[in-house]
Amino acid sequence: MGQEELLERAKAGDVEAFEILASSYQKYIYNVILRTVGDKEEALDLTQETLLKAYLNIKKFKGNSSFRTWLYRIAINCAMDYLRKRNIGKNYFKQMEEFKNEVKNFKTPEEVVDKKLTAEMIMKEINKLPVDYKVVLILRDVEGLNYEEISKILNLNLGTVKSRLWRARNLLKERVKSLPEFLSLEERRQL
Repeated sequence: MGQEELLERAKAGDVEAFEILASSYQKYIYNVILRTVGDKEEALDLTQETLLKAYLNIKKFKGNSSFRTWLYRIAINCAMDYLRKRNIGKNYFKQMEEFKNEVKNFKTPEEVVDKKLTAEMIMKEINKLPVDYKVVLILRDVEGLNYEEISKILNLNLGTVKSRLWRARNLLKERVKSLPEFLSLEERRQL
């Protein structure tokens, strides 16, 4: 059974068809929410909230975008609502599960520590970005979505997405460059 048929059946109230559809996207939804809110338990709850909202509103899905894009939009809205309600936009991300896999690929303990510290510092700086910039940066550079998908998910025009991403990257670059850990030995001595 293809996605189109599953969508039609889900719109007609077939719970099993919706569950099949949702299960193929659940991991992706969880990952984007986790990267946005930085808390595993909250990400699980928000993933369930996303899927519940999608189920309750499946009849409103018109097909103007892909089903995946529609789900991502709901997920990002849930995550942003959570951040706004709890004013968590400035808290630090917790360590990401994926990092454990990356660490295994390094040869020396020094490389492992250096990579871990660098990733943590960069994630802390990403988390300090304004929410609008942070979300665009995560969707593009972490999740790998294209500009059109981000535009549909966030309900923004393409130019706004590109502009926010450019600003987010530049702001992040400036913040990272000013961190003492990234200064040259000569610059560190001057501090």
